[in-house]
Amino acid sequence: RFRSIVESRIDEYSIAHVKKKRLIAIEIIEMIESLDPPGRFLIECPKGNNGGKNVVDYWVPADREKAVSKVCHRLREKRRETRSIA
Repeated sequence: RFRSIVESRIDEYSIAHVKKKRLIAIEIIEMIESLDPPGRFLIECPKGNNGGKNVVDYWVPADREKAVSKVCHRLREKRRETRSIA
């Protein structure tokens, strides 16, 4: 669903000013979080070393700023992909 939501907002994002781009990203985050079940934005925690034992990677919820950053990054990537196809 994330991809389809992002694709539906690419045109608006491409012509928006910086402040509006951030608002678009926040709107996408709110849409994802309002799904049933709710979506989340996760970041990977690096492997650690616990007394000589390797600890496996794990995922934790991203804070709001990191989520906005991830959504904006995806919108920029998708916009580039769309341009290169056309």
